[in-house]
Amino acid sequence: MNGISKSKRRLALRLRSRRGREREGLALAEGPRVVVEALRSSVEVRWVAVGGELAARQEGRAIAEAAHRRGAQVLIADGAAVRDLCSTESPLPVLACVRPPSRDTRPLVRGRYLMAAGVQIPGNLGTLIRSAWGFGLDGVVIGKGTVDPWNAKVVRASAGGLFHVPLIAPPGGGAGEAGGVVATEGAEAVNFLHADPAGAPLDRVEAAHRRNWVLVVGNEVGGAPRPEGEAARISVPLAPGVDSLNVAVAGSILMHLLTGGTPREEE
Repeated sequence: MNGISKSKRRLALRLRSRRGREREGLALAEGPRVVVEALRSSVEVRWVAVGGELAARQEGRAIAEAAHRRGAQVLIADGAAVRDLCSTESPLPVLACVRPPSRDTRPLVRGRYLMAAGVQIPGNLGTLIRSAWGFGLDGVVIGKGTVDPWNAKVVRASAGGLFHVPLIAPPGGGAGEAGGVVATEGAEAVNFLHADPAGAPLDRVEAAHRRNWVLVVGNEVGGAPRPEGEAARISVPLAPGVDSLNVAVAGSILMHLLTGGTPREEE
């Protein structure tokens, strides 16, 4: 049992804050499932800490072996010491230090994307990213006012999806984040679909049937930014007397409906 050095312990504590993550260029992944997905992805994994009691079991050995294959440093430590470095509840002590990739700047004219505009609750963003992964979207745009996607609670709620779905910077360095989402790229307009409880059902919105789109979901209180002009507003049909759904639930349902519940086939 080689333990966790004081320098790594101090690093892990710094990575609990957004400022620390931005300064170090690193983040944490907690729990067996999330760490396994990190090791399965192309994201750089610097080191993995596994509690001694878990390392003695098949699940822990498999994680340690996968980390070795990836060239990551493996630390076998006291389980309580690993749990102390986790910011969320982690009954199984596994912690990984990863280097998040840079945000993608791809154009949004082609593909199917989710845009989180002002989503502030970590669990909601993590769930949305997990759904985007599950339905085969091409990426998630992290808009202004949205919680840091590398917050440990977001990473955990994504069930590891964060390591497989590209995170994308908003178009124009800010366009598409606030009111007036009418960004264009070249001669073609981005097909923004705004989730809005007052919007029309998908089957009545022509833009919702196009091959390429960006689904915009917004703040838990204020909702998605108001589109300008003829930008489409879509909604989930609800029972009488119900005015809205949680943003993660509504966004996931809309992704399911927009994709037909199946990932896009390889072209």
